Amino acid sequence: MLPKKLILLAPLMLCAANWQDAVNTAVSATSTQKQATTSSPTSTQSSATSGVKEALSLGAQQAVSLLGKEGGFLNNSAVKIPLPASIKPVATAAEKLGGKSYVDDFVKTMNSAASKSVPKTASIFSDTISAMSIEDANAIVKGSNTAATDYFKTKAGAKLLSAIMPIIKESMNESQVMSSYQSLKGFAGGSNPVAGASNNALMGQASSIAKGFGMGDAVPSGDESIEDYIGRKTLDGLFYMIAEKEKALRSNPLASGSSIIQQVFGK
Repeated sequence: MLPKKLILLAPLMLCAANWQDAVNTAVSATSTQKQATTSSPTSTQSSATSGVKEALSLGAQQAVSLLGKEGGFLNNSAVKIPLPASIKPVATAAEKLGGKSYVDDFVKTMNSAASKSVPKTASIFSDTISAMSIEDANAIVKGSNTAATDYFKTKAGAKLLSAIMPIIKESMNESQVMSSYQSLKGFAGGSNPVAGASNNALMGQASSIAKGFGMGDAVPSGDESIEDYIGRKTLDGLFYMIAEKEKALRSNPLASGSSIIQQVFGK
């Protein structure tokens, strides 16, 4: 038979045990809540990064797809590469004297070279997206309507230009763009684009017209880099297309069909 004192203490011991269980449960719940609270910012940051990366991927993929096909630049008035400003006066004079075909060929070959170079940019866009930090993503989410596009310009602009220049030069040689360029320059009194006395006379007339209207200084110098001009305009076109896609995603994230983009940009 149990001692009388032990019998009297039993209820107290049971209460103490129950109280300790309650304390343990409360501590455990508090700890779990703290962990959830602590992980929340990380989860939010992760979502922001994923959303921005997906938005950038969509923009870059669309730009490369649309501009990298035949006629991608030439048939899109928003990004079509025009004549260099320095040669426009000469081109106008050439067109008036029957040299429109030279002008058209030159514009076509410039835009063709740009389109052929675009696919080379895909891997650089992808690498730039992969290297994005949480800080970059947060800044883009809070930034302007073209903050993601600006990120590409800052982080990948130089690499993109280096990647497309060899393709542009090769494409220009294949499509004889330099021949078109030299022909167009010839109308301002430079090299003879076409053999024949009649053409020599035509060039002389064009040169006189150009110089008569003070356009002699507008003729590109022999060391002007058409490659650099096409490269710069190619990137301008790419970034324009990416920016347009970014603005569309920000204004209507639901249309993207992506839950993560809707979560990040739909706030």
